[in-house]
Amino acid sequence: MVTEFEVTLHPVSAVLFGRGICPGDEAPALLRHWRDIMPEAPDNLRWGFSLRSAPHAQNIPAYLRGRPIASASALWVGDLEKGGRYVDRALAVVNHQAVSKEVLSFRALQTLADSEFPHGRRYYTKAGYFKTLSDESISTMMEALATNPSLSNEIELAYLGGAAARVAPGETAFGDRSSPFVLNLLANWSDPADDAANIAWIRRLFARLRPAMAPGVHINFMSGDEADRVSEAYRERWERLRATKTMYDPRNFFRLNQNIPPLTAAANGISG
Repeated sequence: MVTEFEVTLHPVSAVLFGRGICPGDEAPALLRHWRDIMPEAPDNLRWGFSLRSAPHAQNIPAYLRGRPIASASALWVGDLEKGGRYVDRALAVVNHQAVSKEVLSFRALQTLADSEFPHGRRYYTKAGYFKTLSDESISTMMEALATNPSLSNEIELAYLGGAAARVAPGETAFGDRSSPFVLNLLANWSDPADDAANIAWIRRLFARLRPAMAPGVHINFMSGDEADRVSEAYRERWERLRATKTMYDPRNFFRLNQNIPPLTAAANGISG
């Protein structure tokens, strides 16, 4: 039960946001560079990727449409002139296409992806963390794009570091922050007839990557069939959360989420 949040705000008016597309055959070199420099990158830089099949869109070079790409996003929060140098450097590592930079309000930034995930489409995800991103894992991701059944499916890679990684493990319910590379496998399609193909693609790729991953998962990146992984998201905080749930919700009324069952659930035959 959360009755109050105390939030420390930081003034942010505008941010610098750069985007570019890296052809699939150059993506492994780009990802290796990103892996190696992000641990030393300034907190102001957020740089990540969507590995996917290029859409058939007007702003995409014709020779890339339908082919594997790494879609890069480089965000700088802070001094815009200084940030321009970092964003330019991120988008110049390899031969990026369709490069753009723009200054956005922080509010506008929060809505950029809204149109990509409309209500009524079908979604399935698997997620996890890497301590480090091996060359083998990078190759596995890029190889998987060759059998991608939907142009909207994507492999998201983000770096958790910065201030978020400097919070002590016991301070919040959020899971272990010591594995900075965040992976989100996201399937996105429209026809129910394609359910099996898209779900199977995500599950196969996750199974191949899982041995190289660290324990843990971001709770917001989980699908509805992963009740067995909820404790993995919270890890050593799991029993404390169950005790709190038992105190305030012993009958498990609030359960239509990635559920934390009360300690009384098993004794009373309550379903998760």
